[in-house]
Amino acid sequence: MTLYRQLLITILLLFAVLFITAYLALFKSTRDYLAEQQYTNVVNTATSLGLALTPYLETSDKVGAESVINAVFDGGFYRTVRLDLLAADDRILRENLNYPLRVPAWFVGLDLFKSVSYETVLTSGWLQLGKLYIEGHPNQAYYELWKGMSRLASWFLFFFVIAWISLIVALRYLLKPLFMIRHQAKEIELHHFGKKIPLPATRELRDVVSAINNMSEKLEFQFDEQAREVERLRQKAFFDETSGLGNRSYFVSQASSWLADGTQGAVILVSAVLLDKVYQDEGFAARDHMVRTIADNLRKVCSRYHEFALSRISANEYALLIPENDTDKLTMLGHEINRVIAELVVNPVEGDDFSVVGISVFHKGASVSNLLASADNALNKARMEDLGAVVVEQQGPSARLGRLAWKKLIAEAIHHEQLLFSSQNVQTFNGSSYHRELFTAIKKDDVLFNASEFMSVVERFNMGAEFDGYIIDKALDKLEADTSLKLAVNLTQQSCHNDTFWNQLSLTLTQHRLAAERLFLEIPESVFAHGKVPMEQYLGSLNVKWGIDHFGRHFDILGHLARLRPAYVKVDHAYTNQILDADYDDAFLAAVCRVAHNIGATVIATRVENMEQRDSLSRLHIDAYQGFVSPIESLD
Repeated sequence: MTLYRQLLITILLLFAVLFITAYLALFKSTRDYLAEQQYTNVVNTATSLGLALTPYLETSDKVGAESVINAVFDGGFYRTVRLDLLAADDRILRENLNYPLRVPAWFVGLDLFKSVSYETVLTSGWLQLGKLYIEGHPNQAYYELWKGMSRLASWFLFFFVIAWISLIVALRYLLKPLFMIRHQAKEIELHHFGKKIPLPATRELRDVVSAINNMSEKLEFQFDEQAREVERLRQKAFFDETSGLGNRSYFVSQASSWLADGTQGAVILVSAVLLDKVYQDEGFAARDHMVRTIADNLRKVCSRYHEFALSRISANEYALLIPENDTDKLTMLGHEINRVIAELVVNPVEGDDFSVVGISVFHKGASVSNLLASADNALNKARMEDLGAVVVEQQGPSARLGRLAWKKLIAEAIHHEQLLFSSQNVQTFNGSSYHRELFTAIKKDDVLFNASEFMSVVERFNMGAEFDGYIIDKALDKLEADTSLKLAVNLTQQSCHNDTFWNQLSLTLTQHRLAAERLFLEIPESVFAHGKVPMEQYLGSLNVKWGIDHFGRHFDILGHLARLRPAYVKVDHAYTNQILDADYDDAFLAAVCRVAHNIGATVIATRVENMEQRDSLSRLHIDAYQGFVSPIESLD
């Protein structure tokens, strides 16, 4: 129980005891007063009635005596008035046994008032004329007591409620610094470093708040410093300082990751031969400036793709990795790159060579070495051709379907529910399941098409919101059917940037509130690679956990983790695929994991292929893993 509630209940109990004690004291005094008043009234009535009856009794006027008794009986609150005429051996009796109740029966049943009676002998000199007996009726006393005490109870209750409300307001105001300290402590526990707590006026709490603010500030600084240190380590290993792009090691690791994921696309090698001429004519500084300018322009060219990798792999060569396998589009892209580089030359001379482009298209099953060899071969062929040459080579079999055929296949699969669902377990190293990642495939005419073959088409034709909405609906159905299941659904780039999709998703999750608690959304890291995105405003309000997929592919993303607050991150395969190598340095991977842990995120390794690799990962700061060690299971 909170301190606020303890204080509130304690003070209210004290108030209640005070009110009840005062009420009981007043109740007893009022009851005693009414009882005494009732007895006094009976005695006074007997005395006055006796004086009034004596003249009539002396003359034996029974009728007169009876009229006097009737007048007194009708004008008061009496149960019995009895006069025994001793001389005539007669009796005058008036009784009211059923006095109308004006109070609750249970109140009368408390037997608060005893019956009060008085008996006296009426005389004339030494002669006894009669015997008068009067018994009062207690209902009037009950009525007076009920009316007075109920009114008093109403006032007590009213002031008790006023005191209660005043106490709540006062305690909330006085304990507000404690509430803020408690909230800040919880934020720090979750590695959230919010705003400073205003210093309170209460002297005892001022030092505590100041210490909390200082601790939060120092922890936030340490976290930022650690994130910057990790970025420095990463840039030292994978960053080309001159161009601001990744280096050859970065490109090879990204290509390996793409191929391991089954992603299809193309490698584009760009040889910027104009850099040698710039160096000879204008010097080293001018060449470096041109290197950065070419890099910026290539980055703009690649920005049209939802996922890409861009590197400078040698002094004059750039390498691009993009999810495009259409040879016509790639040829057009190659000529666009040559044109963009040529436009950087201020005074071009006819016949000068500015750049050439070699492109290798790859499909599922290709190897990194063969891919780079094929791209390098295409670049050498381009060098032997004319100015601005572009050569495209196929690495492996060509695509099974054309772009329009893919689009039609995907649309039909959604409308006719031809998608197949399977899942792979993500488990911790102690054997418990974290969740299962949902995989999709399309089966038509006994031919199976995996997601890696058609997801680029989904992005290209802006079908992501429709596709993801359908997948989430199906995932929620499966979660409702199996209450022990937890599913992670990958979102497309197009969905992540679509406000309509997020508004509709919010409504869907509200309708399936219980199932949504076991739904995980996986968002590609590339969504956050270029700064804050509108999607972030929805993530905090949704009743669902979410994580970052392919974590570590892009530079500077580590610094944004404190703002994003994902539930988990899936480390890109590029950082874990060489863990069994003898010269593998795990310092960077360990640093990345520490940064993720600092904001309370679970770290998951992907594509774990054997138990030896799993055992090696367990000695690092990895929390969970998934891969071929856990077989893919059908959900249909």
